[in-house]
Amino acid sequence: MTSLTLFEPDLDEVGPVTSSSGGLAPAEVASTAALESFRATKHKSLNFGLGVDSTALTLAIINDPAAFGIAKDFSDFSIVTAMTGFEFPDTIADVENHVLPLLREKGIRYTQVARAGRPDSAGVEVLSDTTNPGKVFSRGPWTLMDEMEENGTVPQYAGGHACSQKHKAFSIERLQLQRSGGQTVGKLFGYNADEHPRAVKANKFQTIRNKKAGYETFALDYPLLRLGWGREDVQGYVKDRLGIDMAKSYCPVCPFSGVCSPQPDHLKRLRKYPDLAARVLRLEYLAMALNDNMSLYKEDTLFSRVTDDQNTEALGQFNARLDEETWAVYRLRRAYTPGRRPECKTAHGDRCTKPECRDSSIKGTVYRSVETVRTGSRTEVGAFLHNAASALNRPVEHSTKAHGVGIDRVHTRVRPDSKTYGTVEDFYVTAPAGVQDKARDGFAGVWAALTAGQ
Repeated sequence: MTSLTLFEPDLDEVGPVTSSSGGLAPAEVASTAALESFRATKHKSLNFGLGVDSTALTLAIINDPAAFGIAKDFSDFSIVTAMTGFEFPDTIADVENHVLPLLREKGIRYTQVARAGRPDSAGVEVLSDTTNPGKVFSRGPWTLMDEMEENGTVPQYAGGHACSQKHKAFSIERLQLQRSGGQTVGKLFGYNADEHPRAVKANKFQTIRNKKAGYETFALDYPLLRLGWGREDVQGYVKDRLGIDMAKSYCPVCPFSGVCSPQPDHLKRLRKYPDLAARVLRLEYLAMALNDNMSLYKEDTLFSRVTDDQNTEALGQFNARLDEETWAVYRLRRAYTPGRRPECKTAHGDRCTKPECRDSSIKGTVYRSVETVRTGSRTEVGAFLHNAASALNRPVEHSTKAHGVGIDRVHTRVRPDSKTYGTVEDFYVTAPAGVQDKARDGFAGVWAALTAGQ
């Protein structure tokens, strides 16, 4: 896969542009050189994320395409959306009712794509490609929630926007590179002027990717940054043009939802769509059954926030799902390897396997194996776990400390200290079924080495 190309800053060519919200269009992502590179491309495209920022940019382009370096008849321009498969219905409704009619009126090509399967080798499926769009196809063959539920994990802060890269950037890039025939593609992003760090981060990583690829695949422009339009500006512009208060688009399972949308607004949305809230609550419970630290948010759980918000409908649907669906007994094994000492990295470079270079107080790689031992109703797998505990002469640990609903586990190996590495843990746990049996590459060897003689 070829990645996005961003440009080195040309600080002398552009000064700060202020907006009514006080935002800036920083030179390092809004240089004249970058703008000229974009305008020189024959294939120009907008990554349309369905939310208020990219909608504002779409409206501005429709109003005056030449100001953005786009042909007046839009013959060199297209709009592309990558579907994660888990959007709020009001987002889809706003786009269908207010944005698609404008695209039809102007004859703007609009393409909707999605991952065709879990592995990259499955490629991309085009859900719609037309200048007369009438429907937002909310999901493709393989969705973000499909992946999360099979993995038994929630999206992680530590991974940044990895899920977005996999379910959005991958699909769009594959499509655009195929269309371009090897030519540079001009790409517009709707980062607003309050989101400058996102563009800076993208520049940093893309410079590395670009150097590795040896050529320029995409010429990027951030018009909202260049114009100095902050969040209040884009919201006001969309309200003036469409007459609606459009929300920012994000997945209900996003761990950054407190950033993507103010938390009170997010909780209000979950009250409006309790079925979506219940699905995310179910995923969080599953993830935390496999790992106490796998809550949706850094410092607390979605369950606690929804409970505090007294969203009884979402909680009722969540509890009903737990009672009605198939459950499993999983066996979880983790091997926590010690990390490399700083001086080792300096002396021995990127790789070193010498035991003396490891420090048990430094976290290394964590190797996980998950296996489904038994499936059945919630009652059946609970009884199986208790019988197994008796056979193993181990207690069933019922804990509500991590999650309010409570999690039942039977440990056969317990880590002596959560901050000591070179250790293992092994336990059985009951949770909703569906997690695929999987072990990290190299797990068997690492497990054998750390448990030798035990």
